[in-house]
Amino acid sequence: MMDDELIKIWQTSPNQEKIKFEKSRLMLDVQSSLDHFHKSIKYRDIMETIPAIFIIPFLVRIAYTIPFTLSKIGVIWIILSIIYIIIRLQITKRHKPSAFTETYHDYLYKTKAYLNIQKKLLDTVLFWYFSPIAIGVVLFFVGSITDMQELFLKLTLLIGLGIIVYYLNKRVVKKQITPRLKKIDELIQVMEE
Repeated sequence: MMDDELIKIWQTSPNQEKIKFEKSRLMLDVQSSLDHFHKSIKYRDIMETIPAIFIIPFLVRIAYTIPFTLSKIGVIWIILSIIYIIIRLQITKRHKPSAFTETYHDYLYKTKAYLNIQKKLLDTVLFWYFSPIAIGVVLFFVGSITDMQELFLKLTLLIGLGIIVYYLNKRVVKKQITPRLKKIDELIQVMEE
């Protein structure tokens, strides 16, 4: 009953009031979506950083104890790649806009820029994330595996993993980032009218 009355009030209100209501509803919708996205990015960064920090000492020990020179180089390469990935995620995090320091209009433009940075990060995941680690893994395998069938199998699995990483990140862009960019564009357009 109460909902019917609210709908009638909204339908009989002047057009300007309807536009204000739609604008505020769109603002709340966009903000809720962005809050959820920021939480998922924070979770992703934590899930990447904490295991990386714990695995580095283990890799250092392997690099020190393994007798094969090429495998040592591969492990050191993996360690450097992990450090690079952590730094890259931290640098990206610095671009996250703060809702408290700007006007809402500026906040939307900075958020759009931040989403585009995240989109680029996920679109290029094979180059900055997977490839550096894969190079180290290949060096490790080539240096320590003498059976060619086993080497071929492991390299095939590594390529398969790269394909999975690529498509999972493309899916995240399509399902999470692109719709949010569209909503932000709609809101910016509504606010500029």
